[in-house]
Amino acid sequence: MPKIVDHDERRNHIADAATKVIAREGFERLTMRQIAAEAGYTHGAIARYFPTKESLLTASFVRLHVQANGRILTEVAGKRGLDALEQMCREILPFGELGPKYARVVIAFWDHASQDTRVTQIHRENNQRWRDQFRRFLVEAREDGELAAHIDIDTAVGEVASRNAGWQMVSVLLPEAAGDERIEAGLQALLAELRGRDR
Repeated sequence: MPKIVDHDERRNHIADAATKVIAREGFERLTMRQIAAEAGYTHGAIARYFPTKESLLTASFVRLHVQANGRILTEVAGKRGLDALEQMCREILPFGELGPKYARVVIAFWDHASQDTRVTQIHRENNQRWRDQFRRFLVEAREDGELAAHIDIDTAVGEVASRNAGWQMVSVLLPEAAGDERIEAGLQALLAELRGRDR
């Protein structure tokens, strides 16, 4: 009886392998041979699912996004307002040993997306979902009386998104200015601003 192949599982496995290689070597040095070795498949098997390096990069980015969304869903369960917003940011920000490594994938994808309209749309859709969640939590914070009266929610959504993106870049391009302690301080400063309090 022929072996049944779960193609979605195989795509995810290859995307995870690509994430590991990009995080370790960088996207520019990525080769299909490295991915094949990391995933344990032949070059031909990789190419059947992902014919180009760029398609692997996109799959890697989307996979990281899906995994982050799963963690966010778990961490914000039963929370609302700024508590939920803080937990969501903790899952996006490049904390720990893996955070800056995954940020390398994100930054490489941003560069690719800036040059490809179709890929830009993939990023836009994923980013917009996060912005919608930021907005929901900020609206809840206003309803619960924990958001400072002067805070404009549209502006705050952009600020939260920009700070999360900014820390991704800092963790890769200026790692000595990042690290868990500094990212934590930045997150707490943002929350204090939203509450209208001094740090």
